[in-house]
Amino acid sequence: MKILRRVVIAVLIQLVCSLSLAAENAVKENTVTVNISKIESPEGQIILCIYDSSDNYDKRIAFQEFKITPEISNVTFETQLPDGEYLVMLVQDINYNGKLDTSFIGMPKEPVGLSNYDGKGIPGKFKKHKFSVTEDMTVSIPLKTF
Repeated sequence: MKILRRVVIAVLIQLVCSLSLAAENAVKENTVTVNISKIESPEGQIILCIYDSSDNYDKRIAFQEFKITPEISNVTFETQLPDGEYLVMLVQDINYNGKLDTSFIGMPKEPVGLSNYDGKGIPGKFKKHKFSVTEDMTVSIPLKTF
């Protein structure tokens, strides 16, 4: 009986320690709401890509990617993100080919949007368009047609 009691106590101690470590390693998630505005057509799909680093943005390796049905004027979308720095890129893929169509000089043929981009000039790199997430927040991005 003494041995059984010791085994049960040891198992309970291990279980409590494991649960405590798991709680410490849990990642805090924040609700990030993306307001997409200036949608001029309900055609195609909006591809929303969230990048979590400069390297991944340059290589177009999204941390999260979603396909959203466009509506005229505005769409609101929510996702969960841990604390960190992110960039959101939008493409309204009118022809459903899964990519941004561009002209021979690289100008977008489909509506696009980027976090922290005013639509003037050539967009910059990750550092210029990133935003920090440390709590629930809203990011507003208008689509722009060139």
